[in-house]
Amino acid sequence: MKKGVKALIFILFILIITIAIGFMLPKTGFVISQDDVIDRDYLESLRVKAEVGCLQNSQCSEGFECVANFCIDKKEINLCKERSLSLPARKLEVGKPINSEVEALIDKDLPYLLSDGELVEIIDGKTIEYFYVQTIFIGINKIEEENENYFIKKENNEPLYTYKLFFSNGVDFSSKNIQGQVLRILGKEYVIGEKSTNSEIELISADNTIQLSNNKNIKITIDKNGDVIKIEALYFSQDEMKTNDNSLDDVFNSIKFSFNSVDKDGFADIRIGENCL
Repeated sequence: MKKGVKALIFILFILIITIAIGFMLPKTGFVISQDDVIDRDYLESLRVKAEVGCLQNSQCSEGFECVANFCIDKKEINLCKERSLSLPARKLEVGKPINSEVEALIDKDLPYLLSDGELVEIIDGKTIEYFYVQTIFIGINKIEEENENYFIKKENNEPLYTYKLFFSNGVDFSSKNIQGQVLRILGKEYVIGEKSTNSEIELISADNTIQLSNNKNIKITIDKNGDVIKIEALYFSQDEMKTNDNSLDDVFNSIKFSFNSVDKDGFADIRIGENCL
């Protein structure tokens, strides 16, 4: 057998083995390419139609990210910003609910965690924009004391906090015009996967894939047309939080809730912000 033929057979053998190994390896780290779902030129046409600076990071220069439809220098993005649940003139007291001073956090409180954004669709030549805003609602759980130990009492069926994503009008996540576009959720980009429906939404990031469907921790609200108008992620603490405890949300792994301390006057230092680790 000629050397050239032997070399070709060897290359084909290696190729077959490589493909076989690829099928056998676990797919947990697999991330689909956005180009598999949506055309980049089409995405650029959506940006132009919406008259915004960007719809996602890929439309910004290197070293910039798309935040609230503007390309922002990464150096300006504070990924460790926190917000106290006390106010300058009114502090959070032991014996009161943790939302007694601050009931909700919006983009002005945590601008890089809770930035707004939009999806865009063109139907019959008409541009439709779906604006979205993000909010964190603080729960009604109380700060209590027992034997000089302070803790946040775990209330039945009451979340410690709830993350909510509101759309200006209903979004059809099963639409091929929507799939492949990006939602910026809690400071991270997620591609809307091609397996998405309005009852089960597939979100794909560089780190993992999240499947959102109605359960104890996730609520998807549908409008009268069957489209998604709101997504909620409820966080229930596993145990009663004590001073010096902190916890991350178990859906997006992006929200950090910290019960830092109680001072001698009975005022609690509780903060919520971005998981910057």
